[in-house]
Amino acid sequence: MNKYPLRLALITIIIISRASSQDISGKVFFNYSNPDSKDENSSFGIKRTYLTVGKKVSDNITYKFQADIDYKSSPQNIYVKNAKVDWFRKKGKVVIGLQGMNMFKVQETTWGKRYIEKSSMDQFKYSSSADMGIGFYKSINDIAFSALITNGSGYKKAENDDHKKISLQSIYGQQKLDKNDGFNIGGVYSTESYDLDSLTVKNISVMGLFGGYASNGIRGGLEWNQKSDNGIDITGQIMSLYTNYQARENIALFLKYDIVSPNTKESEDDKTYLIAGFEYSPEKGLMIAPNFRKTTNDNQLIVNFEFKF
Repeated sequence: MNKYPLRLALITIIIISRASSQDISGKVFFNYSNPDSKDENSSFGIKRTYLTVGKKVSDNITYKFQADIDYKSSPQNIYVKNAKVDWFRKKGKVVIGLQGMNMFKVQETTWGKRYIEKSSMDQFKYSSSADMGIGFYKSINDIAFSALITNGSGYKKAENDDHKKISLQSIYGQQKLDKNDGFNIGGVYSTESYDLDSLTVKNISVMGLFGGYASNGIRGGLEWNQKSDNGIDITGQIMSLYTNYQARENIALFLKYDIVSPNTKESEDDKTYLIAGFEYSPEKGLMIAPNFRKTTNDNQLIVNFEFKF
């Protein structure tokens, strides 16, 4: 999507929110990193900054606008990550506009530590976290299903072809294991065509299976994800395991371990990624999480912070 000057966008959001009595919230992810590599310096940095405005217009209509600051650009710019309307009908919910994808939202909630690291499918670019299009969501007791038709280019890029992405999700069980005890099991699938050249159309497909469980302060999840591109004849794969133990009301231990295969035909390229640490919440809205990260080729000590209001 288009980028806007940071200061003007933030001022506009705040003025609109106050003038029309809308709900406004914010969230900031920042960290301190101390890499093992001699070629990198230790540093403080902002990883993500979200500013969100939302309002319930009627019993059937709500909307949400969310800005995402690009910390990598210089000067920093702001992206529109969500600009959507939720339309509630008897047969289900219809979501119109720039919206969150359905490919890894449940898994990300089970992991529950987005400010520390993305979920595996997001981190390794199997799916964008948001895209422009239309979605349908339906729940019957413990069974939920969703289907999205979107541009496929994500929220940071404009659409560049005529092909659309179809994303499907089905799940049985509790979707918000970070807030409720229970379990879930589900699957996701997406497919999108692209022009390999002026005469040839190829396809990228992603499928995933996942499950999660939470009880008595212990929460964990397991994922298997696969991405195939028949244009270059490469299939990648991710196995991911994560767990969280709430030792006290304001202290938790966590671990996440990924096995990543960029090409299942070339096992020597496989990589591993381990995160282990603890989380401390001294006050409401503030999280502090020292953690150790080990990849196949590098080690890091990082302290992640989250502030939200």
